[in-house]
Amino acid sequence: MLLTALVAGCDLAGMVGAPRGGPYPDSCSQWQYSARRCEAIVDRALKWAEVDPDNVQSVFLLPFEQDVNLGGFTLALVRFELADGSHVDQDVRCVGIDMTPVCNEVAEIQISTGVDRDVPCAGEPPAGCATLPPTPDAAAVAAAQPFLLRELDVPMDHLGGYEVRLGVATLPNGYLSERSFGLVDRRPDSFWIDGGVHLEVRPDIAGRPPIGSIYRDLFDGPEPVTIFLVFEVTDLDSPSVLQVRDIVVR
Repeated sequence: MLLTALVAGCDLAGMVGAPRGGPYPDSCSQWQYSARRCEAIVDRALKWAEVDPDNVQSVFLLPFEQDVNLGGFTLALVRFELADGSHVDQDVRCVGIDMTPVCNEVAEIQISTGVDRDVPCAGEPPAGCATLPPTPDAAAVAAAQPFLLRELDVPMDHLGGYEVRLGVATLPNGYLSERSFGLVDRRPDSFWIDGGVHLEVRPDIAGRPPIGSIYRDLFDGPEPVTIFLVFEVTDLDSPSVLQVRDIVVR
């Protein structure tokens, strides 16, 4: 996300509108953007403009029309001054539900936890709706092996998808009662994860239904499962670490 070594020098005289704009990052305050958000905006503009970062000499936030319509709204107009003396202007818009730091001042990396308790129905309820399976008794719970991990640090050195195998567990009668974890920092500055971090519990036995909903076919005895942490890194300034804590599957 971080674009460094940016220098001033663009003459914005004659440009109209308020705020008047200026060199990045000093002009961010005119729009009342935090440093974190402004950095994310410039990074998105750089990607959308398909500009080589090594060819950028300076960056400016320019005055812009606040275009608001059903397709979203304009957040910024960014100018990239290039080494050959030319420049590229790129607007940045927020469209739909965008939970990234670009469009959300207090954006946090989302995490996928919990157990789905929505009642699946084949038709109009209550007819055709699934029946809540019985809670495993004490003997079934005692026979199962939960997965518990206090700390996990995942190194991140590239953009793209990550799938980390955490370990195995057994669920009492195939019943998932808890799937939880936390992140030390859900508002990082050096990286970003679109789509959130997912704790996936996958059945080891072929043909068994996916795990996640409480409405699931019972299993005779402890059901073996494997646990994965899955996410996609979409911005990475430098090698970083995703600090995951208190992982529980049972």
